[in-house]
Amino acid sequence: MTFEQEEMVRQLTYRIRLLMARYQSLKHENESLVAEKNEILTLVEKQKKEISKLEQQYTTAKLAKSVLVPTEDRETAKAQISRIVREIDECIALLNK
Repeated sequence: MTFEQEEMVRQLTYRIRLLMARYQSLKHENESLVAEKNEILTLVEKQKKEISKLEQQYTTAKLAKSVLVPTEDRETAKAQISRIVREIDECIALLNK
């Protein structure tokens, strides 16, 4: 082998080592990013469950608050609902004629 060929082989070997080192570095970085992604997905699922739980609590609190309306307001609401139901019944009766 000539000196030029040996030099080319050395440079090629050097470049291959650099590529292998870069590959290993990128492989490690990729593994780290995959692990981080999995942690984030787990956190997102946990937060979705927490949101669902809080929405359910909010709905329950809203329902409880509507039940705790003062008696006179409740009576007024019942009277209005009864009146509306009677009007609807009258409309249905007129349509059936």
